[in-house]
Amino acid sequence: MMDIRRETQLDQKCLSNASRTTKNRILAIGAGGLQRALTHEFVHILNERHLYNGGILVGQPRGTEKADAFNRQNGVYHVVTFDVEGIHDIRQVSSVGGATTLATESGREQFYAQTQNLLDLVLIGVTEAGIAQGELAMDVLDETLYRYFSHHGADATLCVINTDNLRNNGDVIRDILCNEYPRRSDAYADWLKTNVGFLNEMGDRLVPQVYAVPEEIQAEARARIGIPDELITYAEKMPAKPLIIEDKGSAAGRARLQVPFSALKDFGVIVTQESIEPHHDWKLLLVNSVHVPGITHKGMLSGIEYVNEAAVHPTFAPHLERLMAGYAEIVEADIPIAGQSAGAYTREFIERIRRVKDDNARINIIETVKLRERAADIVMSPNYASATEEFKTDFAYSFATVLRFLTPHVSQPGERAYFGITDTGETYEIRDPDLTIQNVLNGAFGAGLADVERRLAAIFSDATLWTPPGASAEVRLSQNRDFGRRAAQFYHQLVNGQTCLEVLEAINQRAK
Repeated sequence: MMDIRRETQLDQKCLSNASRTTKNRILAIGAGGLQRALTHEFVHILNERHLYNGGILVGQPRGTEKADAFNRQNGVYHVVTFDVEGIHDIRQVSSVGGATTLATESGREQFYAQTQNLLDLVLIGVTEAGIAQGELAMDVLDETLYRYFSHHGADATLCVINTDNLRNNGDVIRDILCNEYPRRSDAYADWLKTNVGFLNEMGDRLVPQVYAVPEEIQAEARARIGIPDELITYAEKMPAKPLIIEDKGSAAGRARLQVPFSALKDFGVIVTQESIEPHHDWKLLLVNSVHVPGITHKGMLSGIEYVNEAAVHPTFAPHLERLMAGYAEIVEADIPIAGQSAGAYTREFIERIRRVKDDNARINIIETVKLRERAADIVMSPNYASATEEFKTDFAYSFATVLRFLTPHVSQPGERAYFGITDTGETYEIRDPDLTIQNVLNGAFGAGLADVERRLAAIFSDATLWTPPGASAEVRLSQNRDFGRRAAQFYHQLVNGQTCLEVLEAINQRAK
């Protein structure tokens, strides 16, 4: 039986796993479930197969509870694979060699102390909101890389993987560090460009929050594990392609990544020198879009708490299938991948979300970025015009429901905080950190069609909302007048007393 340590203080002795001699060769900024059920689990499997010999030091950006738990449990936790039929597998994972908090100066210094050792990889796993100059996770990454360079010199090599769902996520991280942070020295700047591999990555596995997991599943998992585990991670079974990494290699043509993820082909892991942009685009547009704008805002506004319940709802289900079939036709025409079906890919994900209980509210954050990454390409596609009338209707309605969700009902006096209201009368905080859309839509409830059209025109013509980082040309959704007209009509209905379900029922009737 695993020895669960009872120390409650984060101190230096907790940063190494006393039960194992494996050195920490990977630093992880972020302690979330996707990391634990994806990269950390894969490192565990590599160690177990004697293909790698390295541990992970975890830095929790906010708070201490996960870091404390990692240290109390000697870095060991369990990944429970489950769906609506029950538990299918439990894997004990022991790749984490210790943890600290990044919320305090002393905790950060413990994290930075690891840069004295030879490292292979730095993982950064925070939401889109944390990927910007001045955010804690990015500040820690900047300091970590500089300290590693200071200890090991210009000949040292290192890889960074951003496990966030942004397009070209490695390039995004590199560009922020190289162009937006103060230049520390010419030698360091050259090292970042030549010896650090900022690898583009696509990760895919559903990992719901524990509170969304049915209590009977949690009770069975605890009983089967048999020992205290504060970090039990509940996840769906591994999808067909859970991890794709782009490693173009060094100037000399050698692979940069020293962690042999490529050895996990039997798990569907792919490491390739070719651009993974088409794969990432497919995931964003055919997987992530099933959530936003596909289902979660409609579900939450309609009083449906869980994603799987919304995805099988008799009104939402046929709409979701029509919507994503239309997405697939456009995506396959715009971004073909030889030998792969966009329709089959997105249908598989619809079935996946119907089998795993997860809550809509957890997903409904950072809407501006999600709409840019998951819907703007469809609006601007050269193949939009040839799409079916049914798809154009379903798509505009879906976009309008997200705007309806972002429409303030009340604001917090003296603070930059907005609260919305569901169709069932419940209030919720609008957590999108970019308040541009909320500001434009404030006061839209009860507005006439002309007022609505003016507000949406302002949103759709704002290039700062829709142009991806590093893009060579500005993107304005207002260029697609057909989409703008349809979205305004649906949004007008949604802010003038009609519920999401009522509007969709009418759409479904026309689609029959």
